[in-house]
Amino acid sequence: MYNLNKLSEICLGKFVLITNPKDIYYLTGADFDGFWLLTYKKKVFAVTSEMVKNQASEYFGKNIAVVASSSSLSSAIIELCKKNKIKEVTADSNILKPVFDAVSENLKKNGITLKTAPEITKYLRSIKTPDEIKNIKKSCDIISAVYGYIKKFIKPGMTELDIYFKIAELFAKYKVEPSFKTIVASGPNSANPHHVSTSRKILKNDIILIDMGCVYKGYCSDLTRVVFLGKINVQTKKIWTLVKNAHAVSLKTVKNGQKCRFVDESARLEIKKAGFADNFIHGTGHGVGLDIHEYPSVSQKSKDILKQNMVITIEPGIYFNGKFGIRIEDTVLVTKNGYKILTNAQY
Repeated sequence: MYNLNKLSEICLGKFVLITNPKDIYYLTGADFDGFWLLTYKKKVFAVTSEMVKNQASEYFGKNIAVVASSSSLSSAIIELCKKNKIKEVTADSNILKPVFDAVSENLKKNGITLKTAPEITKYLRSIKTPDEIKNIKKSCDIISAVYGYIKKFIKPGMTELDIYFKIAELFAKYKVEPSFKTIVASGPNSANPHHVSTSRKILKNDIILIDMGCVYKGYCSDLTRVVFLGKINVQTKKIWTLVKNAHAVSLKTVKNGQKCRFVDESARLEIKKAGFADNFIHGTGHGVGLDIHEYPSVSQKSKDILKQNMVITIEPGIYFNGKFGIRIEDTVLVTKNGYKILTNAQY
């Protein structure tokens, strides 16, 4: 996976520093750490420690020049700046502050200024390539299969943690890792969107909300479903139907060129009309890729625009504190004229 040509298109001759491991993976396909990327016009340097110098040289070959430092990565950057008569370096604004402060101080001593720019790679990463879509689809297939098994596995008397660790066991079977901490929330715990699984026992006629995702070849999936055991009471059934309708209405608005805010508003309006506006307490969705939460944001205040081949979630929810909560979530590919649901788990 080499996307460095895309990066050179937006660097516009600047000396650009990339430190985020996910960005580096996106640009180079290298899944080992211990180095940064420094780009200048059409030149790309891998700035490494001595520890990974040989590994980087073997991986990059003649494609990227490897510059190692026995002291610090900042020292290697300073060397390259002096050699190319550079007085200013631009770092991606998602650089960690302690890293920025340390590098900035070292560069400043040598007459070099370090500045930040809006996230250089987030727009690039938001438009998925065919290979990226293939990997995300496979991740979604795995998580859907895991849910299919878990739905049949759940029985009264089990605990949330029993289910949580069974999901972990299935991930291991498929040789994938979770893309975030799996949520298994039963009964009143389902009213907490980010519940941490506990030893609460599953009861007869209980509700169990499961939010999970996995990582396949670096790419994430995200899925939320609600399992009902035994009989569903009238109120719970009403809310589930309402959330499902909001989910469907919101999906219909997804297409290339659509405002993310409008996608959110469509779900929110459906829930508001039923009188539960105050019970929808989070955004309708988010981008998915190498990170489980990335650009764009599908929320009320979002200024983002959907583009073809973006991958997002649609996940409206309604929550009643101390009682129960319902959330339905799918991972979705934005197409030219609409959408394609990538998660195929049964509702």
